[in-house]
Amino acid sequence: MLLLAISGNPLSTSKKPDRLRNVMQALDIDEAKGIIKAYNERFLFIPVALIHSIEDRLTESFGPITATSFQYSIGKQGGAQYMSMAKKSGLDIKNPGDLQQIAERLGTLGGWGKLTIVDVDPMKKLARIRWTNGVSVRNRKGKTPVCHFGRGILTGAMEQTFGRKCESLEVSCQGKGDRFCEAIIGDPAQITRHAEQSKRTSD
Repeated sequence: MLLLAISGNPLSTSKKPDRLRNVMQALDIDEAKGIIKAYNERFLFIPVALIHSIEDRLTESFGPITATSFQYSIGKQGGAQYMSMAKKSGLDIKNPGDLQQIAERLGTLGGWGKLTIVDVDPMKKLARIRWTNGVSVRNRKGKTPVCHFGRGILTGAMEQTFGRKCESLEVSCQGKGDRFCEAIIGDPAQITRHAEQSKRTSD
């Protein structure tokens, strides 16, 4: 099931049961209206299979290239909203450790997968983020990366962090048999150079 919830207490100092309680405390369940909210944003519990169904219908209706673009763009919007909620929860990014703390909340406790901040360069506005068990990975037999929606979420989040437009490149993906998924996120020109270099290496 998918759920995003952010608490104001540091995960690094909480035991697992405490972290789960913090997550639940962030939720405002209005049974009369039939809605769930946290930090003035509405949430849904939805099965991962629904995400897969949306991905499939987009591909069938528009083709794989356009479907990928749609998933990525939608993810970017969601990532920006997640960072906005992180700020409302009292989290402030002053160092990479703060970013990892947010990644744990948005990733593991949100059900999106296990996120790890590999490297962040605030001066170059460049980040490398790794994750496992992403929601778009259905098997490990593909030939290309599949985490377009998740990569978009991370890119949108980093745009808010860096305060500038970002793009990303998934350089490793469990969906094609790699040990983990990993994306480079940063200035569009930098990402284009990484993509061109990666293509030359693979040719």
